[in-house]
Amino acid sequence: MRLRIADGRWRIGAAFAALLCAGMPALAQDRPSVGPERPFQLAPRIEKTLANGLRVIVTRQTAIPKVSITLTVLSGYSSDPADLTGLASLTADLIQEGTKSRSSRQIRRDVFGMGGSLSAAASQDYTSVSVRGLSEFAPRLIDLVADVAMNPTIPEDEVAILKQQHLQTVSQQKASPQFLSNRTFRRALFGEHPYARTSETEAALNAMDRAKLSAFHRDHYRPNNAFLLIVGAIDPDATIAAAEKAFGAWQRGEVARPVYAAPPALTGRHVYFVQRPNSIQSSISVGNLAVKRSDPRWYELTLANTIYGGAFNSRIVRNIREEKGYTYSPQSAMTGFSDAGFYRFGADVRNDVTGPTLTEVFKEIDKMRAEGSDGAELQGAKAYLRGIFPIQTATQTGLSATLNNVYIFGLPKDYPETFRAKIAAVTPEQVKSAAATLFGSDNSVIAIVGDWAKVMDQLAAYKDITFLDTNGQTIPAPQ
Repeated sequence: MRLRIADGRWRIGAAFAALLCAGMPALAQDRPSVGPERPFQLAPRIEKTLANGLRVIVTRQTAIPKVSITLTVLSGYSSDPADLTGLASLTADLIQEGTKSRSSRQIRRDVFGMGGSLSAAASQDYTSVSVRGLSEFAPRLIDLVADVAMNPTIPEDEVAILKQQHLQTVSQQKASPQFLSNRTFRRALFGEHPYARTSETEAALNAMDRAKLSAFHRDHYRPNNAFLLIVGAIDPDATIAAAEKAFGAWQRGEVARPVYAAPPALTGRHVYFVQRPNSIQSSISVGNLAVKRSDPRWYELTLANTIYGGAFNSRIVRNIREEKGYTYSPQSAMTGFSDAGFYRFGADVRNDVTGPTLTEVFKEIDKMRAEGSDGAELQGAKAYLRGIFPIQTATQTGLSATLNNVYIFGLPKDYPETFRAKIAAVTPEQVKSAAATLFGSDNSVIAIVGDWAKVMDQLAAYKDITFLDTNGQTIPAPQ
């Protein structure tokens, strides 16, 4: 809905601007030109590694009198045992529910009293515990994060409550075609690789207990497997001293690294069809394996994806949204993790245009691979990426997220300062090469959630089809 509003406002604004210019040509001639791009420079980051191995990174951002503190543990879904997917996620929820010195209610009262909020969540390669609040309380907020990460009690009654909440979420996810499409896509793309894990299952949740959760915390929440990132209106030296005091007693330990099985080889266009009777639309995912986040080609790959489908004026949006009206909000995204990455196109389309949508997706992919992009289109994509980057890092939350990626994935330390220059330096030849790398036309995973009876005639060209139910189990071809 937000896109519709924004699009409507753009149309009204454009019409008004055209009318204004037509009525007052002199004003149009006097319109000032766009000024030079301002340099992007962050405050220097101060880093210190404590004796126990915890890296502490501090940078000042004084636009508002607040502070953002993120403790990132380099273990996430990829560190879950294969039969306990979601263990890292449930552990992240439970460490907020009480420590040796604070009850769950006390934790929330303390953080609220400092004008802040506390959250924790697991991702593919890591888990982050974040707190935000008024900068005058920075030492106390740091102490709170340390207490939550180091001393959780993981109460038995909270384990039962949160397990039920997660089970309800799993049930709700099965009713979401978009979730099922993405889950099916990821499982097919990565196979036995940990990156196939996107969410919990009932079986995994039912097998979790306090002992397993406590063991995951003990084995992975270690200072030598973590870093502390602090951004805000703070004094860096005093902040590092506060971090040393809060985290100095944390004991280091050996942490097992994830085991990465090789993803399946992609051969041909394989369709994974999730049968959902009576669906009025198809939820489609198309994509293939890509590079890991630290790959130096990330800049040209980002540009190629932006031109293809990663922006509102991209080729696939113009094609199947603006020209053909197949769908409202198609998109493509490139995702990079520590060990690998993937490209994924996604859209929800009417049943009667399921096949035609796939035809247009591959047509645009083949054109991008064959021709690349140059001229005004390429320059526009560069301007877009260079323009939104300062906006994305203007808030403490946005800057924290960017810096978090730097330290999680081992990106160059000057990544924020050099991003725009490296985007500007990408050549048309590199974009064409990136398209060939990113968009695997002939070898692709296609995941569709819908009603087979309503779309089967449109998919006759696809001979390699696996049928699944909403639990992800293989089923015979629907009759």
